[in-house]
Amino acid sequence: MAQEYPALVAARKACRVCVERSPGTIRSCGEFEFDPDVVSHWELWLGHKRPKLLAVGQDFGNIGYFVRNRGRDEPNNKTNDNLRKLLVEAGFDVTHPPELDRNAPVFLTNSILCVKEGAMNGAVRSGWACADKHLRPLVRYLKPPVVVGMGNCGWQAVRRVFAVEDAPKRISHAAGSSWIAADQTLVFAVGHPGPLGVINRPWPQQIADWRRIGEAVSVLPPREREMDMPSGRE
Repeated sequence: MAQEYPALVAARKACRVCVERSPGTIRSCGEFEFDPDVVSHWELWLGHKRPKLLAVGQDFGNIGYFVRNRGRDEPNNKTNDNLRKLLVEAGFDVTHPPELDRNAPVFLTNSILCVKEGAMNGAVRSGWACADKHLRPLVRYLKPPVVVGMGNCGWQAVRRVFAVEDAPKRISHAAGSSWIAADQTLVFAVGHPGPLGVINRPWPQQIADWRRIGEAVSVLPPREREMDMPSGRE
């Protein structure tokens, strides 16, 4: 298992499916020499290898943000600040982003692992390449008992990977609900924690959604820690 994670990282860095499909609109993070050796750039904050919860968002941002911060998040990112508040509502004690937290049993990733041209809040065309080529293998590696699809892109990817075909496709209809996948993973749909997501699904509803997630996580049995996971926070 120790060698499986580097293979996931290598696959992400080498992938050019979306770049070739939509040239000039999206770029692979693997093109940049400072690209960290991670599957998800969000895991530099929350990337537990035996998580109780896997949360899937949209994308890491645009090229300007990625280059300016050299593949990492900057402090005072509103999406991250909101997500931390929601995770606290769910019962997770997590560090303030982007400070690495090695203890919280949470792994964060995105449905789109490349970075987009244009504005941070710009639309990005997403096929199913990331879901099929990267999210599905990541799920097999992490084996999270609870998975959360955040916002439309995150939810669509989670819905596809876990084949919860009876669940609504649109996040506006699915948010606030949960399903049990065929492999017994508990799957939740929630609004995106970013500023636009809070407009689409108001903050009190998002808090209620994450409290329900916390109730589900609270009754899970303890998970065996990864042998190579160091203790403590850095």
